[in-house]
Amino acid sequence: MTTATIQILDPRPEQQTAERDSAQRLPGLAGKTIGLLENRKYHSDNFLQELQVILEEEYAVEKVVYLRKFSFSAPCSDDTIDELVAQCDAVVHGIAD
Repeated sequence: MTTATIQILDPRPEQQTAERDSAQRLPGLAGKTIGLLENRKYHSDNFLQELQVILEEEYAVEKVVYLRKFSFSAPCSDDTIDELVAQCDAVVHGIAD
């Protein structure tokens, strides 16, 4: 008689992430700094570059900070997040395919 062992893996994350409240809505975009975070998926750059033009021309944002993740499949680096938080009033994380 042969016995076998089956290992069952739990796909859930090992730790629970902290719940956070939503950020307060900005009263407007004029004069604000907006971060655009690209995830490097196909066409995300096209979408975010067009969004940048619209934000600057139609919504009078003062500055756009455009950053890219290392890979769409990896979490964003802490350095990138810190840079966006330090500089931006709001951030758009663009994904596409």
